[in-house]
Amino acid sequence: MQSGNDLPNDRRAEYFGRCAVMMLNALRQESDADPFSEVTSVDLSAETEPGHEGIYDQALSNALAAIVAAEWPGKEANGEGRVHFARRLLNVIAEEIRPDPATGLCVIPDRDAGVRSRWEKENGAPEGFWDTRIDVALLTDALNVSGLARHGSGTGRLQHRHVHALLALDHHPALRTLLAAQSNRDEERAEGEDARSADQARSLLELIGDEEAKRRAKSAENPNAYDPRYNPDGHDFEECPVCGYETFCVQGLDMWGRVGFGQCVVCSYRRSPRVADQEGFGEHLTWLMGND
Repeated sequence: MQSGNDLPNDRRAEYFGRCAVMMLNALRQESDADPFSEVTSVDLSAETEPGHEGIYDQALSNALAAIVAAEWPGKEANGEGRVHFARRLLNVIAEEIRPDPATGLCVIPDRDAGVRSRWEKENGAPEGFWDTRIDVALLTDALNVSGLARHGSGTGRLQHRHVHALLALDHHPALRTLLAAQSNRDEERAEGEDARSADQARSLLELIGDEEAKRRAKSAENPNAYDPRYNPDGHDFEECPVCGYETFCVQGLDMWGRVGFGQCVVCSYRRSPRVADQEGFGEHLTWLMGND
């Protein structure tokens, strides 16, 4: 974490989001289980690449600095203006908010609770959802165990419960960057996968040659063809953006109903639903501008 008070809270929040997303994805590496499930005692060190302990500490340090600076301005740093380490920031929070005897949590109430609309209260998250729950003891334990790996004394043995406690900090209004960071990461990953799929398709076309590609296109059958009786959700072939043949099997449409996702039966190019949403959003904006 950058020292000094020259790092604004929005930068701390952004950095927390990027690091926290890496920890969230670490929970998903070894299984398809819900990362927010109640199973919290699994040793995370066996599921992640070395270095996540440092990422965890950076995420925690930036999050705590942002929260303390927002709630108790000036107490995030010492007299020389250097931002406290995470352990000291946790002590500041415990000093300012007496932990709940039943749960051990330091709770910062949702500052926007009084101005939320009636619709939000009736249809949004349950009451108290946006309160910030800080488990000082558990986060301190996370610093202790992650320090083993960072200082060459062991694997660290971070557990799911440590990451859950970290992600819970995102409820504070000084942060709330996790969803945006996850979305950005997913979009980058989808774009990378799409580029690789297109490259593989072009390599296949080069391998089989033009004549074989034409033969495949001519004999292609649509496995998801529209049929009003047997397959009312089907779609006609569309033009493949890689090989140019009308052989792209559409398996569904983006959220605006403009761009299909699926796979070409000639060159095997695959477009994912997320990429279809991205392209569909661009076409939807163009349509909106054209109708102004």
